[in-house]
Amino acid sequence: MSFFVIGQGNVGFALSNFLKKGNIEHEILQDPPEKASGILFLAVSDSAVKPMLDEITGKNPELYVVHFSAAAKFEDERVFLLHPFSSVNRNTDFSQIVFTLWGGKNRNFEENLEKTGLKFVFCGGFPGLLYHSAAVMSGNFTQFFVLQALKLLEKSGFNKENSEKLIRQLVSSSLDNVFANGVAGMTGPAARGEKEVLSCEYNALRKEDPEAAELFKAVNKAVLKLFENK
Repeated sequence: MSFFVIGQGNVGFALSNFLKKGNIEHEILQDPPEKASGILFLAVSDSAVKPMLDEITGKNPELYVVHFSAAAKFEDERVFLLHPFSSVNRNTDFSQIVFTLWGGKNRNFEENLEKTGLKFVFCGGFPGLLYHSAAVMSGNFTQFFVLQALKLLEKSGFNKENSEKLIRQLVSSSLDNVFANGVAGMTGPAARGEKEVLSCEYNALRKEDPEAAELFKAVNKAVLKLFENK
């Protein structure tokens, strides 16, 4: 089975590095091939996925194509989505990631994909918008709020090193608590119903960053409602 990679952004570079470490021979391509067979990993931007899929599948009826964009739906029995439910950069170790695999059930394809060493679980035809929303909320939103928290700690007089240590510790322990105990694992003034504390914090934050203050207020309102309905 031949393996090809198009794209050397974060995902493509990390994938090529993973294949190289696993001694999996593969060819890095700049343009779509013609009359190729095997598995082609298409690691390009969301907007580029569909037009490239149209071109690749039209020229290569014996080629399996794997893309990584949960936002790009494409119906073809030889096209699959391999979605990294993880934040990825160029140094990401793919051996530590479990991917979700979407498309038609095809044992021959899955057996050959397994030869790369990638870990995946087959999930069905194509992820719905709720799946992608879950990825955005747990990944992108977490990143955004961590960056906001870092900024606030540094403005409070903490240096960058200590700010990162403290926030890593809090995020990690918070996730452990909520995975172990669900809603009961949540802590903080909203979880305790301390509306006066929340009001004071909101007013202080509004003077520093009005937009962040509104997000702070909206999320805490949702947490209060969560506990009121518990």
